[in-house]
Amino acid sequence: MPRATSARTGYPAASVRAVAAVLAAASLHAPASTTGSIRVFSDQLPDGLPPALLDFAASHYAGAQKLGRMTTRELKARNPAFFAIQYRLGLGLGIRTEVRFGDAWRREWPAHPRAEWFYRWHGRRVRQSWGWYLMNPDDASWRRYWVGQVRREVATTDADGVFMDSTSVPNEFGATTFTPQLPAYDPPWELAWSHKIERWLAYTRKHVGKPVIVNAGSWVTTRDRTSYAAAAGVMVEGFATGLAPADWRLELTRALGLVWRDRIVICQSYLALDDVQARMFDLASYLLIKGAHTYVNFGEGIQVSWFPEYGIALGRALDPPGLREQQGVYVRRFAQGLVLANPGDSSVTYALPAQMRLVTPSGGGAVPDSGVPPSSWQLHETEVTSVTLPPRGGAVLLR
Repeated sequence: MPRATSARTGYPAASVRAVAAVLAAASLHAPASTTGSIRVFSDQLPDGLPPALLDFAASHYAGAQKLGRMTTRELKARNPAFFAIQYRLGLGLGIRTEVRFGDAWRREWPAHPRAEWFYRWHGRRVRQSWGWYLMNPDDASWRRYWVGQVRREVATTDADGVFMDSTSVPNEFGATTFTPQLPAYDPPWELAWSHKIERWLAYTRKHVGKPVIVNAGSWVTTRDRTSYAAAAGVMVEGFATGLAPADWRLELTRALGLVWRDRIVICQSYLALDDVQARMFDLASYLLIKGAHTYVNFGEGIQVSWFPEYGIALGRALDPPGLREQQGVYVRRFAQGLVLANPGDSSVTYALPAQMRLVTPSGGGAVPDSGVPPSSWQLHETEVTSVTLPPRGGAVLLR
């Protein structure tokens, strides 16, 4: 979201070649592999972290966005593989939005924006209620300006990639959030915008010189035909939590289309800190689709946060990423256990093939300045032969 004021055994070789083509085009690299573990990608970290929290973030996160240069350098000194991505609106130009430039925040709005940059609806510029104007990604002058700005910003922050926020068909943010109001339902107009986005991503891929990761939103609008195939990856924002069963399947199926191509996929959820059921459902949903560069994050604000379930050791997947239904739930086998997810509206009991240990977390949230999570943050194990999953429930079981 904008800041206002202020690799893989068992996957097809073609998929490996696909991501290599995306990343190698400019001698790029990807975040750390998630083939054998759960990996976390933080949305944002504060400046001025104490050394113990820098140690924790560097050792526990695969990467983060919206970082200043000093924080990036401190994290990379501890973990050279830490992957930092530079934030920028993908389809907008913000009046209040600020972006990182070195260690500072700079207003995104330039002194003299050019008239041809702006997308116009019925002859008028279109303003979004969050404080940005909708731009025309097909305009050559806007393209050159955007890429030039991003390349300068990346150079000042030592970032490894670029995060393009709010890069969805515009009316998916809500037609009434724009002035003048955009069409609420207009499939030809929406398809034209999908094509605009695809052309724009192909251009940025060629000219930015770093991996481009796109905020695709929840990606559950059935009319949306945007594939994001030209990007190095996507963030799925609002992942799993609170979705209707059909939307859950659509969101995960679309994410799988990128996972199978070995693109970067960041599964970012927003849930209540003490809602263990939602946490395990979101984690299980993530684990069903996890590939070589698939990351999870329970959005917890601008802080170093951690949840015990991030540390569950399942080992490598025995099944490829996918949605396999057994006994009314979705199942994936791992070397050290089993993952179950029930996206439906009714409880389902799943009979296990043998006795296993059901994992339940307690605690989690902001890590203290000491860098040592409280002793109460634990994983509890219960021996079971069956599991009853509530609606929107998930389970991780160990052998």
